[in-house]
Amino acid sequence: MADKEYFMINSIVKTIRLIEELVKRKEFDLVELTRRLEYPKTTVHRMLLTLKSLDYVKQNESNKQYGATIKLFQLGHRFLENNDLFKTAQPIIEELSEEIGESVYVLERDNLDVVVTARATSSYSLRQDEQIGFRYKTYNSAGGRTILANLSLAERRRLFRGHKMEPCTPKSPTSYSQLESMLAEILHQGHAVEHEEYGIGISGVAAPIFDHMGCVSASVTITGATARMRPKVFDLIQKVKKASEKISTGIGFKNNESFEVRN
Repeated sequence: MADKEYFMINSIVKTIRLIEELVKRKEFDLVELTRRLEYPKTTVHRMLLTLKSLDYVKQNESNKQYGATIKLFQLGHRFLENNDLFKTAQPIIEELSEEIGESVYVLERDNLDVVVTARATSSYSLRQDEQIGFRYKTYNSAGGRTILANLSLAERRRLFRGHKMEPCTPKSPTSYSQLESMLAEILHQGHAVEHEEYGIGISGVAAPIFDHMGCVSASVTITGATARMRPKVFDLIQKVKKASEKISTGIGFKNNESFEVRN
């Protein structure tokens, strides 16, 4: 964690870290949670008991392991219900997914990660099938790079300062200079295309989502098997751009110049 700010309340920080661990899998025992968090065992146990009393944690009576409850999911669901981007994008990407037969996602940036915040999945057995809340590095996919391309150079340099690239496949970018070259092309074209840079056998096309201030912190992405995507990539680019325009307009973006110049 970065240097502590004066306002940080240590007990809240510890509890949030515990919750972040608990949602990574179904159950944990006390010893493993203590090891992962590097807190005293008594501290972790008291936090678990507190969360259990509030119905955010449950304990398996047979093996005594702890896990998160549906109440945490309900918090996330309430957030989505009040999220303008989700409410606007979901029907648009569902319609697009049904039309093209591929999975469509909305990704939002969180520092150097992107997080899935809306999804409409393909009926094909071979598909990318990420759940809402799933996160991965921005630079390894078309959707993430589309967002990065629309940040200022100063902001990108700040984000990547001291960062070691974590490629997903042999085709992923491995250096910041390589990435910058890709981002310049994406910004010029107004869309991104990737073939097997996030996952072997998977391709994607993406376009930026502009908010009411004209800023980009999200993108809409079509993904599918490379064998299906390559023959229709030009058509999919036009469709993903159209979807991004609809979503941007729906959340308050007024200036259509960004779309007209690049289409």
